[in-house]
Amino acid sequence: MKRLVYTLLILLVCNFNVCKAQAISSKEAFNKTYKALGTELNQALNEKNYAKAEQLNKVIISNYESLPESLRKEIWFNYGGQYYNVACYESLQNKKKEALKHFKLAYKNGYVSYKHILEDTDLDNIRKSREFKKILAKIREEGDYLYILQKSSSYAQNERTDTLPQFTYMDADDSNLIRVREYFKLDSVAGKGDEISKIKNILTYIHNKIRHDGQHENPKGRNAIALAEPCKDGSRGLNCRGLAIVLNECYLSMGFKSRFITCLPKKYINDCHVINAAYSKTLNKWIWIDPTNNAWVMDEKGNLLSIQEVRERLRKGLPLVLNKEANWNNREQIVQESYLYNYMSKNLYYLSCTLNSEFGAEDKGFKPSRYATLMPTGYSNDREKGSYIVNDDKWFWQTPN
Repeated sequence: MKRLVYTLLILLVCNFNVCKAQAISSKEAFNKTYKALGTELNQALNEKNYAKAEQLNKVIISNYESLPESLRKEIWFNYGGQYYNVACYESLQNKKKEALKHFKLAYKNGYVSYKHILEDTDLDNIRKSREFKKILAKIREEGDYLYILQKSSSYAQNERTDTLPQFTYMDADDSNLIRVREYFKLDSVAGKGDEISKIKNILTYIHNKIRHDGQHENPKGRNAIALAEPCKDGSRGLNCRGLAIVLNECYLSMGFKSRFITCLPKKYINDCHVINAAYSKTLNKWIWIDPTNNAWVMDEKGNLLSIQEVRERLRKGLPLVLNKEANWNNREQIVQESYLYNYMSKNLYYLSCTLNSEFGAEDKGFKPSRYATLMPTGYSNDREKGSYIVNDDKWFWQTPN
């Protein structure tokens, strides 16, 4: 099955009829019932009993809708995904009218996984219908991330860059950065090779030392040592922002100019990605560095690329090559197609970073005025209000002093 069965994989035994009749009055009761229904649903799918799977999924939706409003606010519920699953089960039964109805409801409730829809054979029975094509065209405008990026407007240079603030980079001899260098033993980690090998060695070291954990909040301290210390026994990790902050301060402590860059989609739902830009004096350019995935990106000739160059190559359909070492937590190899052409295409619509790259850049609390945001011309949103919003990519990616 190619269908996405959202978070219904934790198994508890429960009779379906009991679940259906059970009054649900707490978050714990809902979750228990939800998981139990998931057991039966997965069993029905294994048996290819799509009628039963359809009814079970409808009960899940009904149970959520029957909760008091105050309780619904406490529970994250993927309406779009649930309706999409129902549409799949109905399509597999050749119930075309019902499947189209729930496919439309999936879109109206936020399901826009365009690539998955194109590949999902469960929907083949409704794929040729005019209504399906109409809905799919709308989904493409929100969920075909490469298409959206390629449609984005160009940047425009600002004639008065003197009115804009300056990017600054903390000196490696700062006492806090000296502590970072000593804490991570970075002189040994970096090695005695050339500049690029040192940048890569430090990246891989942090990637291996601190695992990625996108399901939990980072520790309260927003500096490299405070973030890394609770992770040293392996009991926890950091999300992509935490990893990028740690790596940024490691680079600064070794004399490399660096920033951590928040990469964002045109329409923010619940996900973005944070990576690093490290400046290479040897290459006279910024280069793409991703500590979550131990990743850098090259052109077809093996030349390292910057974030800006990767974005432009995606927009223009030019070749990109992901390093073979790219992986997630040393458990899964990163697939270039999904990483660059789907995930990062989504998250390269606009970019944001702190104006001052320093130890504990976010320890002082969040203030929009401390950030610069690079957006395509003609685009704006409320999320970045208060930051320095520019359309000038040359200013944003200026050579550091």
